[in-house]
Amino acid sequence: MAELHLKKVLYYCQSLVGIGHLTCSLRIIHELLHHAEVDLIQGGLDTGTSLEHPRYRNLILPTLLHDHESGGFFDPDDESGVDEIWKARSEAIRNFLNGPYHAIVVEFYPFGRRRFKREIQDLFRAVKDISGPVPIFTSVREALVPRTVEKERRMVESVKKHIHTVFIRGDPEVVRFDETFSLAHKIEDRLCYTGYVSPPAPQSWPKRKKQILVSQGGGNVGRELLEGAIGAAALMPEYSFLLATGSRTTPAEMEALRETVRGNNVEIKPFLPDFQRHLLESAVSICMGGDNTLLDVITARTPTLAYPYQGNSEQGFRIKKFSEKGLLHALEAADLALERLKEKIELALSTPCATKSIAINGAFLTSEKIKAVLAQPPDAI
Repeated sequence: MAELHLKKVLYYCQSLVGIGHLTCSLRIIHELLHHAEVDLIQGGLDTGTSLEHPRYRNLILPTLLHDHESGGFFDPDDESGVDEIWKARSEAIRNFLNGPYHAIVVEFYPFGRRRFKREIQDLFRAVKDISGPVPIFTSVREALVPRTVEKERRMVESVKKHIHTVFIRGDPEVVRFDETFSLAHKIEDRLCYTGYVSPPAPQSWPKRKKQILVSQGGGNVGRELLEGAIGAAALMPEYSFLLATGSRTTPAEMEALRETVRGNNVEIKPFLPDFQRHLLESAVSICMGGDNTLLDVITARTPTLAYPYQGNSEQGFRIKKFSEKGLLHALEAADLALERLKEKIELALSTPCATKSIAINGAFLTSEKIKAVLAQPPDAI
């Protein structure tokens, strides 16, 4: 394809807790790069996760994280005031834009990231100034944290005002969007299920080890899961336990975990960049219930115990739906007691991995849908 005919897409992704949103965005961008140039504006902690491609540019914004206790924002490095960071972000975006663009893709907004509303809408206006009206797409997970009807109504208004298509990362045979978003019928004409955004299928299947992989995910929640696994490991000396902490776990927190180990069959490592390989080698995965992690374990066909983030209902709802389809085993807080967790692990070890087929080609389908829209004459979009 000649460079002259390539479309140019601006992508915006802001992470707050883990790296799930960024992971999905990069998988979609990987597919878009087959037929487009992509500029990614990325917010959140820099975990070193990125892409290398001649048609890809990446801006990492000054970091703002959400304080769940106060409801406000803070600088994780404690060096700058929040107003100063907002200003620096605005200037960085202004200097990064290199239009004209043919489309914008925004991760999660307006179903989430509404605290970044001003920044996102300023971005929409800036692109319109340099490119004219362009279609704006959003990619959103299939299960949301339930909101009041009034908040849902504002989301619907934003979709109708700004969004061409809402790409839902999910399979309606497993989870329907309207199960956690009651006003989905108001924007039904703009909803498109893509299937889950899954990692590539493994090229080979290594022999399973007598290893239990316990992963905290990309954030720093779910420490109780790691502590429960350390206790269960003492009751299962014939298995090695590999614990992968979140990307935001501090050295002090790592050391505190290591001090609780009572045996030589537990290894604790920081966030694993080669997570998929370890999954393929493990007999059982014990993990949090983020959509990316669950797709990782399903793709690897690793028997799984999934524990939800306790701060909201989204992961618990997804785990329940996946469990009902036989895709994994659900863990509750009570299951983290030593003997109970051992029983759950033994159940997973003795249960064949589910073979039910679910839609998992979401990155490719999202890219193809965007490509089809951009192939239309501008006045038809």
